Amino acid sequence: MRRLLLKLNRSSQFDNRGWYIFPVLALQLTLAILVNSFSWPWLILLALLVLTVWQNQRYFVLLEMLLLIGVGFYLGQKPQLTLPHNKEIIVYPDQIKQKPGWISGTGTLSNGQKVLFGSSITKKKNIPAQVLKIKGDWQWQRIAPATNQGEFDFRKYYQQQNIYYRATAPKMTITPMLSRKTLLDYLHLLRYCWLRSFQQLPHWLRINACSLLLGDFDTSEVDLRAGLTNLGIIHIFSISGLHVYLLVRILIKLTSFLRIPEESVQLVLFFLLPMFAVIAGSGVGVWRACGLQMVQIIQSHFHWPISRHDRFALVLLGQTLFEPYVLFSLAGQLSYLLSYGLIVIRVNKAWQRSLLINFLSAPVLIFHTYSFGWLTFAANIFLTPLFEHLIIPLTFLSLLIKKSTQLLQILESFFDIIYAPVTALADCNKTQLIVGHLPVMVAMIFVIITLIVVSNSSHSKYWYTLLLLGYCLVMVGNHFPSTGQVTLIDIGQGDSILLTTPFRRKTCLIDTGGKLRFGRYHSSSNRVEQITIPYLKYQGIDHLDYVFLSHQDADHIGDLQVLLKKFPVRRVCFADGMQNNAAVNRQLNPFRKRVQFCRLHLNDEIIITPQFKIKVLWPRHLSTGTNEDSLSLLVTIQNIKWLFTGDLNQANELKLFKRPCLIDFFKAGHHGSKTASNPQFLKMIQPKLVLISAGRHNRYGHPSPETMATLKKLQIKALSTAEHGMLTWRYSNWHKPQWQLFSKEKIK
Repeated sequence: MRRLLLKLNRSSQFDNRGWYIFPVLALQLTLAILVNSFSWPWLILLALLVLTVWQNQRYFVLLEMLLLIGVGFYLGQKPQLTLPHNKEIIVYPDQIKQKPGWISGTGTLSNGQKVLFGSSITKKKNIPAQVLKIKGDWQWQRIAPATNQGEFDFRKYYQQQNIYYRATAPKMTITPMLSRKTLLDYLHLLRYCWLRSFQQLPHWLRINACSLLLGDFDTSEVDLRAGLTNLGIIHIFSISGLHVYLLVRILIKLTSFLRIPEESVQLVLFFLLPMFAVIAGSGVGVWRACGLQMVQIIQSHFHWPISRHDRFALVLLGQTLFEPYVLFSLAGQLSYLLSYGLIVIRVNKAWQRSLLINFLSAPVLIFHTYSFGWLTFAANIFLTPLFEHLIIPLTFLSLLIKKSTQLLQILESFFDIIYAPVTALADCNKTQLIVGHLPVMVAMIFVIITLIVVSNSSHSKYWYTLLLLGYCLVMVGNHFPSTGQVTLIDIGQGDSILLTTPFRRKTCLIDTGGKLRFGRYHSSSNRVEQITIPYLKYQGIDHLDYVFLSHQDADHIGDLQVLLKKFPVRRVCFADGMQNNAAVNRQLNPFRKRVQFCRLHLNDEIIITPQFKIKVLWPRHLSTGTNEDSLSLLVTIQNIKWLFTGDLNQANELKLFKRPCLIDFFKAGHHGSKTASNPQFLKMIQPKLVLISAGRHNRYGHPSPETMATLKKLQIKALSTAEHGMLTWRYSNWHKPQWQLFSKEKIK
């Protein structure tokens, strides 16, 4: 034992500066191994990390790694989930959001379990500045998972925050908890008071104050968020922590001017910073910035010889112990990666540093969004210093001169000029380079290589060439796939089917889906932006060649206008006569100059490729856009026949073919309703498989028991998006077509 200790002492000499990032990475990799069910790539990465430390004879660091691997197994334990039955939820007022007709937020139960809640309201509620108890007849359910490729997974996102359930109620009552007052309570109440106070500021000043200082971005500012996302600078509002550094700098200069001892200032700062992090919204970037400042204060006070790398590692370790999955989100990855980039980048000029930082963020942004902005580099070089040296200081100034209306209007006019070009880019889809899906291991390799490139190593040119080659291979693979597909996108209660060809890909979309509206609350989100466009980007699709409209119903074409606005479409095809439908015409009118409209007639044939043809079977007369006039298409792909009939009724189904016509795959009409899928018609076409696009727990009971009984009687197999999520049929020139179900198990 003594010999081992001597060896440890001699080999490391207790000087492991710069190596403490390895145990923290081992902890994060352990969590990744548990989340991914011991997937071998993560195990290999952890083994390589351990081997690197062992080969460099950093045995003390190795012991720390083993300790933190054990901590990782403890933190990564899955809790035993039981459905809550509570009637009361405890909520901080700053965690409540209100929209017309709807109130929602995050709260805790009596046992400390965090939950989401939501309820309909007739008018906006006046929320008191107190810790609140919210009562209601809550209906509890698990947070819904993603059911499509490329779709943001809210279940996984909230699980990483220890939130597993959501509650909804038709109505609720809010009562203050006057007896409860802890330090954390006071901080949340102070944040809420400031949020209310900032609402009195003019538009742009209010957005800056709430988002930059308190971490509360107004979700109703759709154009601003879209513009910032297109420019690739949304992180400035959410993860940068710029205001923390600025506040500390101002405070130190002010106290220095007042000749207050520096040690006293640092001691006060050490205790104030965590409180400020809570008031500022407890975002990843805020806690990282506050943590780095706190470690720096400790280092300065105790003259602790610690490198910048180790300071960074300590902060990441501290945040991981409280938020184990901090590096599993886009915000966490960008915040810590860009912060680490500032440590390893060795250039003096600000614009060069900003350029390299953006280069470093590329693999992470592509992994999460499947695209990268053309203007990102220029926008960050120009706007990041603008935020740091002008926008944030002016926002602080606006809080000091709140009562001076004239000065506030001058500042508001200035921000009008700054944000005008940003909001103008909200609907511009030409600023994004669609890359497509980046596998997680490829993304990690790209991050490592990019770190080598930006750190100015002696072999940077070699690694830079390798990195560009890697990006090119990913682009080619995603944009020129070896397989084509027919995909029923799971958009809930509605229809949206994507058809593509291999290699020089042609793309067709049958219907866009859209939400049928009931009640007072209309969500600002839509299926196209949440599901369809992310999936298209995931596939590396940068435009749609054809969009076919079956009929006027909102669950089929309700999101058409959003699609045409947000994504490049070359042609929109519909049955002749639908252009005279007022509802359809309203959606098409704004896009007549940039989109080609094609009127289809009976027996028209569209030849996408020699092996991919689309024939119009219905309607036989001018369409009015009703269910009975649904555009019905016979699609032939490599001699395999598909039939899509929209919401066509049983009587008209029988008129599609004069004689029996064998169909391989039939998309059940009207989401499996009993008004479609005529038994005689099914006998006539004899499909091998029937596909049903319907929402889970939909109010119509689709697919109907009658339709399912008919299919069972005729011994026809069926697949439903409600049970399996996205349904994909892939084909190529080299192997047999095959089906892929997003979830082989029934989705709950």
